[in-house]
Amino acid sequence: MKSVLVCRCVCKHRNTLNNPLCCSVFEVLDPKSSSNIKLDPKFEIPLPGPKSIQGRRVYVDVLSCNGLFYLSCSMDRDISLVCNPITGEFIRLPKQPPILKPYEQISWGFGFHPKTNQYKVMRIYISKHDHRMVVEMHTVGTSTWINVEVDYPKNLIHLLTHSAYFNGALHWIGTDVDGNVSIWAFNFDMERFQSFSMPPRDQGTKVRIFEFRSSICLIYFNELLVTMWMMKIYGDGESWAPIFQYTNSSITTSQLPSCNAPLIVKIKSLGFL
Repeated sequence: MKSVLVCRCVCKHRNTLNNPLCCSVFEVLDPKSSSNIKLDPKFEIPLPGPKSIQGRRVYVDVLSCNGLFYLSCSMDRDISLVCNPITGEFIRLPKQPPILKPYEQISWGFGFHPKTNQYKVMRIYISKHDHRMVVEMHTVGTSTWINVEVDYPKNLIHLLTHSAYFNGALHWIGTDVDGNVSIWAFNFDMERFQSFSMPPRDQGTKVRIFEFRSSICLIYFNELLVTMWMMKIYGDGESWAPIFQYTNSSITTSQLPSCNAPLIVKIKSLGFL
């Protein structure tokens, strides 16, 4: 929380306050209440309202790190910003470099470099033809994106869209040419990738990665079962342990997670949603 209060590099963008398209951040006041969930609007961020989105559903992708949010419009990645929900301040990020080659998937990351005390936004895409990986990075508070030359894993062909930040690194779920699925971590200090093994999972089971209670965690889920795994020792693929499991008929747990009240990001517009 201290880093959130100290980070004052973001500033309010006041010249579009009359724009009808804006992003609202809400906090759930009482998620355990038996009545309807009450939402308390924390602040609103005005966004450009291009005519191309009129009459269409709009989504905002959200990544978090140390209490800050990276927000980007799903229909226009040039609309992206970092905001501080404590102070209500935000900064619009510079336009991202064009993608010149057909790509397999664009993946995003938002993290913190502890040695330089800087927040970083990453964009990664992999070429469809030769699996060449392009890694681009923006340091929040600067005006440019840079291309990071890294010794990327040549056998990696796909990364999930969003990452999880932990321990000075961004973590993605990745698939290699042989169909093996593992965690790929990019360390900001060394600027290189390393991989971790994952717990076994059944075919067709989906997976999500996130940071929880100062550990990297995974959620495995399908129509019948949801299981939460925690990496007890960071970097040790043998240290995975299930801490929560849910089925249609029962809940079994050794450590039922008790998360803080979540934050909800919503697009509010006049006739756009």
